[in-house]
Amino acid sequence: MAVLTIVSMAVSAMSAISQGRQQKNAAEYNAAVANNNAIAARQQAAANAQAQDRESRRRIGAVRAGYGASGVSLEGSPLDIIEQSAMEAELDRQNILYAGDLKAQGYENTATLERSKGKNAMSSAYFKAGSSLLSGASSYGMNRTS
Repeated sequence: MAVLTIVSMAVSAMSAISQGRQQKNAAEYNAAVANNNAIAARQQAAANAQAQDRESRRRIGAVRAGYGASGVSLEGSPLDIIEQSAMEAELDRQNILYAGDLKAQGYENTATLERSKGKNAMSSAYFKAGSSLLSGASSYGMNRTS
């Protein structure tokens, strides 16, 4: 009977630790995925900002060409319109980058949370294992004195 008690408490302790490791591994995997998503979000935002910049330059170039073809000089109001368009285009580019950064920060926060879950899973596993060992030892001691 004593051998069964010892084996049972050892198996319970090992099972708790194994379960904690599995949870920690899953959390670490989720953290890695979130980190990769953060990188992808920033890269996508940079690519979108670059595409937006190219399109803005193309449109501003077309406006300049149109002014030139119609004989309008690039001073006064026409120049103000071009400058305003350039400022709005830059603001659009910055907004794209900012949105990408916010999305990436969300993923990074998720990664941090997942790592924390993994650490907590291992701590909990060790407590469960210790509790199993103590309960088993207590039961074993009670059975020996009876």
